[in-house]
Amino acid sequence: MPSALVVSILGAFQASVSVLITLSYGFIAARLGMVHEITARDISSLCRNLFLPALLITDIGSQLDVHNVPDYAAIFVWAITYAVASILMGKMAVRLFGFPSWTVPAVAFNNTTSLPLLLTRGLLETGILAGIAGGHVEEAVARARSYFLINSLVSKVLTFAISPGLLDSEDCHHQGARGMDGGERRGDYPGEHTSLLPKPILAHIESIRDAATSTFHDMPKPIQKPLVRVGAFLNPTTWGGIIAAIIGLIPGLHRAAFAQSDQGGFLNAWIMSSLRNIGSLFSAMEMFVVGSKLSDSFDVPSHAPSPQPPKGAVIAIIFIRFVIWGAISIPVIYFLAARTRLLGDDPVLWWSMMLMPISPPGMILSILLEVAGAERRAKMMVARMLAYTYMVMPVVALVVVGALRATEAAQRSRWD
Repeated sequence: MPSALVVSILGAFQASVSVLITLSYGFIAARLGMVHEITARDISSLCRNLFLPALLITDIGSQLDVHNVPDYAAIFVWAITYAVASILMGKMAVRLFGFPSWTVPAVAFNNTTSLPLLLTRGLLETGILAGIAGGHVEEAVARARSYFLINSLVSKVLTFAISPGLLDSEDCHHQGARGMDGGERRGDYPGEHTSLLPKPILAHIESIRDAATSTFHDMPKPIQKPLVRVGAFLNPTTWGGIIAAIIGLIPGLHRAAFAQSDQGGFLNAWIMSSLRNIGSLFSAMEMFVVGSKLSDSFDVPSHAPSPQPPKGAVIAIIFIRFVIWGAISIPVIYFLAARTRLLGDDPVLWWSMMLMPISPPGMILSILLEVAGAERRAKMMVARMLAYTYMVMPVVALVVVGALRATEAAQRSRWD
């Protein structure tokens, strides 16, 4: 038994270190000038608006069906529960110790996508999930990926809907509002961003957009707020989840999208295959961007004050994200799995839910600061905070093994 435990810890450690090394590639590339800030921003936008929706459609759509809807419903409830609890913890820390307001979303919204997906891929290589996989490790990993993606979907919807209200304007200097496209209209000047559409069509599109913007601003404030909230929910990530649910829950569409071609899967070999191709880029690309953005935090002009985040805030974020949630998540899910029927019969689901709250803050915090118009120093301070929290990520190996042992114990308790 001790040797098996050592092997499990070593395998989980290797998987977590592989994620950290992937991040370091982005850091090194940025330090060598291969990746610049605007490039990283564009890649991050691609990951968020194209690669992730494609991944949701293929991974969730292929795993979801009418029989396992209760499993996914349990993830919805758990994702909302731990997000709300994390917000309360973050607000308490800010109120008691006077930390910056960005501490709250840093505590509340962890890396729910690229990190667990890369970690799960690494665990597949080490083989330590065999004990809960029921003899089909690759199928178990595919299920785990879909569970993590559902959690990510809920987390991202909550992030864009709630986080803007969590950032204090005193900590994040708001700059003047700019156009919806982030500056001068790109069609006004020739260049690499000039639209390829004919000018009459482009002018018509511009007039429609201006009319819509004008109509929105003419609306009463009580109506504008709900519309902004709805717009925050209806982002590409949400649409990817909606499409995945439609494909997964309609048997005819599910068969057409994911069955073999000779078994009625006439969409599988071309449309779904192309989505899998771009979806598979998401995890590594986003973690690579994380590394490149962390590099930016070290590019401080000599005359500027150092953008060091408060040490207490960094320690609190690490403690809550890794220690407190590890102490809460594993026992709670163990109890629900071993003593009730609320979480179904899939041990991979239990293990995945134990790990969902336990990871560093998500890079989506940087996007929120961009949206809030935060000054560069605040963004660099947050980037350094993220660097410090990711440096301790190998600690996840202990949590992974702890969750694995708890899952195996829940199996024995359930089936004895």
